[in-house]
Amino acid sequence: MTTTALAPSAVASGSPSEPEDFARALLNVLDDFVGEQNRLLHTQNAVLNILEDFADEKHELEKMESAFLNILEDLGTERDKLQESQILVRERTAELDRTNEQLLAMNEALKGSSRRLEQSNRELQDFASVASHDLQEPLRKVQAFGDRLKNGAGAALDAQSRDYLERMLSASKRMQSLIQDLLTFCRVTSQGRLFSPVDLAQVAREVLSDLEVRIAETNALVEVGELPTIDADALQMRQLLQNLIGNALKFQHTGKPPVVRLFAESAADGMLRLVVEDQGIGFDEKYLDRIFTVFQRLHSRAEYEGTGVGLAICRKIAQRHGGDITAKSAPGLGASFLVTLPYRHANAATATAVAEPCVQRTNSISTYGERETS
Repeated sequence: MTTTALAPSAVASGSPSEPEDFARALLNVLDDFVGEQNRLLHTQNAVLNILEDFADEKHELEKMESAFLNILEDLGTERDKLQESQILVRERTAELDRTNEQLLAMNEALKGSSRRLEQSNRELQDFASVASHDLQEPLRKVQAFGDRLKNGAGAALDAQSRDYLERMLSASKRMQSLIQDLLTFCRVTSQGRLFSPVDLAQVAREVLSDLEVRIAETNALVEVGELPTIDADALQMRQLLQNLIGNALKFQHTGKPPVVRLFAESAADGMLRLVVEDQGIGFDEKYLDRIFTVFQRLHSRAEYEGTGVGLAICRKIAQRHGGDITAKSAPGLGASFLVTLPYRHANAATATAVAEPCVQRTNSISTYGERETS
């Protein structure tokens, strides 16, 4: 602000120019005041702007503080989760350690079982060797001398002695059949052949040729549907069909000619199902597991011949081929034996194309045996 000083002499003299000078001085003072006022307003505006910026910065800082607090809270939550995860990891690690210990123990037990199984197989093979020679040789001598006694001195024996001799020979034959069946049962796995393509239709024809006499004696009718070629042990397939068809011919109603059907159909998972049906005496299905066990019979030897090993051999053959066997039946209503087998095996001796699955029931049927007409 600029201040104009008035000379004392000018005021005292009271010259005509004094009012004008005073007015000019007053105007100058007013101009200076207005200028100062404007500067104060400008300064005030600047201060207000600064305060406004400060408020904005404060708001931003508060937002940053809130965000930082949220981050800290999230970090705390994540830390808690991490601690929980670490606890779970430690628990899981301990559980895995326990599982590994159990697996190691089971592995050791499995190795022990494998060693015992190998030992059992060796003993089984040793038994088969003994049964092949040492057990059968005394039986052959009993049969040979029994036959000599029967042929040479049979006429001199009384009726009771001849009956005793016949019983002895019959018992020796049953024992020989039992030993042969046991040998067959033992050799299913120990002397099984490599799998190769086997024409089941050809196997069925060979089996029915072997059973031709029995078919003729019983006046049986055997129908064979179309059968495929599969990877299998040909000899064991023959044993399988011979046992099943032989049983179907054997367990029949007295005085009624047997009717047997053999056919193939598709099973689950692309497997083959062989079916052997008969119209015989059947059985109660509560004995289903029993009939596939060695030496288990549902009928006395006087009613139906046999050693009680045939169906056990069938089950072992089916299982060796990666399949299984079961049956459906009811007393007096016949029986159906169902054998499930794979078409192909990875370890087959010869690679061939995959056979087409059979339809549910084939239309091509071959008939064996003739019915007598009255």
